Amino acid sequence: MSAQTIELKKVGLAVIKDRKMLMVRNAKHGDAFSTLGGKFEAGEDDMACLKREVKEEADTEVVSDSLEFLGEFRGAILGRENTFITIRLYKGDLVSEPVPSSEIVEIRYFDSNIPQKHLTPASEQIFAWLKTHDYID
Repeated sequence: MSAQTIELKKVGLAVIKDRKMLMVRNAKHGDAFSTLGGKFEAGEDDMACLKREVKEEADTEVVSDSLEFLGEFRGAILGRENTFITIRLYKGDLVSEPVPSSEIVEIRYFDSNIPQKHLTPASEQIFAWLKTHDYID
């Protein structure tokens, strides 16, 4: 009998500065960084989830009229067999400099030369797409 595949959904924010993208690292994910954003709570649409997660993770807010939908990116979740995540990614700006919250231990900007140890399968696709579409170096 084969194991059931688990599909998770997340909304992410690509904050681009000096041709690099902002990434956050949660202590429970080791060296891997992920996009700013997170999983949906009951009744949330993309915008509500994005606003809540940005406030929770980086103690700032999204500039609402700066948002542009970039696409969906799907990848396996590291360390979780048969579990995949689809990230609905938006490009946007923040109203102030991001500050790590209690769940985030590090915030950094990366270009396409991000070390492999910092990538998840989904973020690997995101960085390749951003470079191909000339958002980052």
